[in-house]
Amino acid sequence: MKKFKLTRFLIGLGVCLVLFLVGFGTYNSFMQWIPAGHVGLLYHASGGLERNVYSPRRVFVGWMTTLYTYPTQEQAAIYTSDPDEGEVKSADSVKVTTNDNANTDFDIVVWYHIAPDDVLKVFDNYKGQPIEQIQSSVIRSAVRQAASNIGTQYDAFSLMGEARGEASTKLTTLLQQELGQRGITVDGAEFAGHSPNPAILTRITAQINAETDLNIAKTRQEIAKSKKDIAITLATAQAEAARLKSAQTQAKSLELLSIEADISALKKWDGKIPPIQTKPGQTVVVTPEVLRAVTSTRRGGNNE
Repeated sequence: MKKFKLTRFLIGLGVCLVLFLVGFGTYNSFMQWIPAGHVGLLYHASGGLERNVYSPRRVFVGWMTTLYTYPTQEQAAIYTSDPDEGEVKSADSVKVTTNDNANTDFDIVVWYHIAPDDVLKVFDNYKGQPIEQIQSSVIRSAVRQAASNIGTQYDAFSLMGEARGEASTKLTTLLQQELGQRGITVDGAEFAGHSPNPAILTRITAQINAETDLNIAKTRQEIAKSKKDIAITLATAQAEAARLKSAQTQAKSLELLSIEADISALKKWDGKIPPIQTKPGQTVVVTPEVLRAVTSTRRGGNNE
């Protein structure tokens, strides 16, 4: 009897253990993870959407219940002509018509996320579409429209070159206005690359060659102007040097003539100081007595 009771106990314990394991496994199979950088919503087929936003965790998703997750961390939507890049593995670039009537394929990247406060808005707007579908349809459509509006403000050459940064800023602003009201926060957008058709490439090559020729002509003109300025400066310097040399020679010649005149006067001097010496601006009155004295002196000197 005791052995029978022990057997029943062990069987019951085994059944309970099996039931526990089955129940735990079943319960565990209904558990799903909301990954980091995401939030989740639960939609019940019988009761509709549960208006509660779940943070990253492991949640129980029962029968006829669906867990929807949305990224709160930044995501990159890539629309490119490279079939190996982007969420659509095919040529998915955006065709932009510029104001010179050129159609050019541009690679565009959009960085976005869903703010926790906007998750319910996104779900209501798109009826539970997964974020991948929203990215490939809604965001892409908005990018096409915004890029077309911006393309009319530039020609193809500038949009592929110096104006690309400015156009990317405008694209970001338009997408923020368009998608923000739908609950999608755009962090940035950029014209990342381009794939011009042969006609555009020919025009680009011609424009580059024309600008290169113009730059060469400007450089040659600057060189010629520099040579002219150098020649004028050199001629002016030579003329000034000649003038200074002439002035120095003339000054020396006048000084030499003065010295020669002084030497000639010294040779004629008899060694006697004149009895009458005047200074500039001085008036001399010669009396008869002085005149006789001078005459007498000269006669006496001639006798000697």
